[in-house]
Amino acid sequence: MDLAKLVTMAQSAKEGSEYLDYAIQRLFGTAKPVPLYTRSIDAALKLLPEGWTIHRLSQLSDCRGGFGGWIGEIYRASDAMIPFPSSAPSASAPLALCVAALRVRLADEQRREEERRETEALAVEQTQRSGT
Repeated sequence: MDLAKLVTMAQSAKEGSEYLDYAIQRLFGTAKPVPLYTRSIDAALKLLPEGWTIHRLSQLSDCRGGFGGWIGEIYRASDAMIPFPSSAPSASAPLALCVAALRVRLADEQRREEERRETEALAVEQTQRSGT
């Protein structure tokens, strides 16, 4: 499973699950037994990229006097403004942290891929200009 599909699945999950934990493990981990990433806040914290921390973890109001889910926001202290979304509403606190961490990892992966393509295009352009 690729990271983009995993983010979509985690965002739409109604609860944490063994299936999601294994899918995350296949992409990011080697620990045995498989951590309960989507069911434990402690395990979800292991997914935060290096240099990132929790900004906010809170329950969302359902506007009827109750709660309707969780939101987890993470940030990197070196950024004045986070360059991509790092949160999404989720069914539980561990899922909210997982989704935030996975979204940041996906955005970072996409940014690196874009930089790689730009570097390759620049190299091709320079080669064409030099005539070799």
